[in-house]
Amino acid sequence: GLPRAVNLASSSLGDGGFATHVLHMLQESPHLAQKLWVEFDEAAAVSQFDTLQEFGRLVRPMGVRFGLEHAGQRLHAIDRLFELGLDYVKLEASMCRGVAGNEAAQEFVRRSVALLHALSMLVIAQGVLDPADVEVLWSCGVDGATGPWANQKAPA
Repeated sequence: GLPRAVNLASSSLGDGGFATHVLHMLQESPHLAQKLWVEFDEAAAVSQFDTLQEFGRLVRPMGVRFGLEHAGQRLHAIDRLFELGLDYVKLEASMCRGVAGNEAAQEFVRRSVALLHALSMLVIAQGVLDPADVEVLWSCGVDGATGPWANQKAPA
């Protein structure tokens, strides 16, 4: 009953029956579709834009959250990013780790957050290790964080 994120391989998009199979499963369990987050690698947005866009058009009306993971330097080069219909984008760990001591990385995160928020997308930092990085990422406007930092237990 908990929300789940599923990372799908770009090659899944190329499988003619994949989208049909996923759609059938979601139709059989619409209450679970509301708790599903489906994400593809940034590379799929570059190399398979139309197919990825169509997949999003199929699953989003059922309540599935749709996103990109491992977004990095190529994010700003994705033409028609808004047309993908994304709910969220996860910034790759290499863009988020060490951000507290790297002004260029901070500027990249700020600009990415501004762009994605303007497109009504959530921004999640991936692979965060250091609490100092988390503080800077929050100040840059990210909406969430994953990684070892997020998995730490609260002090007893």
